[in-house]
Amino acid sequence: MSEEKDIEEGAMPTSEMIKKKKRVASIDASRGFTVLAMIFVIQVAQYKDLPLTGSWFGSAPVSQFKHAAAVEGAGGIGCTFTDLVAPFFVFIVGMCIPLSRRRRGKEWWNHVGTRTFLLIVLGVIYISLILKLSYWWGILQAIGVAYFMGAVFMLFPSLWRWLAVFAILGFHAFMSHHFHWWTTLGEEGAPFLTIANLAGDPLRPLTVHCTPWASISWGAITIVGTLLGEAILTRSHKKIITQSLIIGAVFTGIGYAVHRFNWPHYAMNKDTVSASYSLFTSGVSAFTFLIFYIIMDVAGYKKWAWIFIVFGANALLGYFMQPVVRIFVFALGFKEYLSGHSGWVGMYYGLMWTALLWVVVYWCNRRNIYWKI
Repeated sequence: MSEEKDIEEGAMPTSEMIKKKKRVASIDASRGFTVLAMIFVIQVAQYKDLPLTGSWFGSAPVSQFKHAAAVEGAGGIGCTFTDLVAPFFVFIVGMCIPLSRRRRGKEWWNHVGTRTFLLIVLGVIYISLILKLSYWWGILQAIGVAYFMGAVFMLFPSLWRWLAVFAILGFHAFMSHHFHWWTTLGEEGAPFLTIANLAGDPLRPLTVHCTPWASISWGAITIVGTLLGEAILTRSHKKIITQSLIIGAVFTGIGYAVHRFNWPHYAMNKDTVSASYSLFTSGVSAFTFLIFYIIMDVAGYKKWAWIFIVFGANALLGYFMQPVVRIFVFALGFKEYLSGHSGWVGMYYGLMWTALLWVVVYWCNRRNIYWKI
């Protein structure tokens, strides 16, 4: 039953309904932080010699602002700050599922089907704007699968969802270890099939971020997010903090243990979305949200996060505006200002690009231009 219908029927006191309808500020802020970080690391990925370079969880020497897989021939093992960004977003998608389910009531399943379809289609369009037309399988498509999995597993009680996460990731680890096609398709290094290159490898477009079936590992992260989302429904500080700590400790600990077990076969790897990577990043996501929640919703310090909330309130638009704004910037002759940088100078230009996108989204927000699905 929706909150609006509860009010109409007098099922709950008005004061209680106001309390339940009040937005959890830390959700928008943590989502906005994630989108801001995503825009930044996508931009600086093209730059060389970025700071904070080292070996992170067994990776080859790489900057925290690049994926562990950015080092060619290193196998993608490890986990940097950049490797945490996508799991943060997927985890927040899962957190919001119980809230959306309660708010939409009987219309919820129609929303789930529509949103899953649109995420997959928009993902193809987004990557095609960057990498030319083809049937790409990228992060937005994986999020579509993850969102659908999180929604479906809301049909089960929380205990069953805990067990499902380990079952899904156990299956994923088994398939990844024994069947090459589970994580890799086509000939590595071969050109992708596109409209402009019909002679390209027809399987390579399905591996931009992971294979379609390996997306179940992203789905496991979303399911973990729903476990915290149910605690958020209670609006109880104690329950939210306790659940965040439990999820953070359990999944971070088990994820790291699996990462070290039978090294390097089960090591953290974003490219294959390995089981240890999904477990570990789920735990880190819970801890990260907890920091925002304690500062903003418990302690009441909210104004400092306004820069994040601009993106958090319009996340899809912020993400999708990247190639659009880039086309305009290049058309105006400013391409040289966004390419060829390195080191701390590259960080500066990455921040400038992120600030430009922030201004565009802020302008849209002020005019009630939102893109939500």
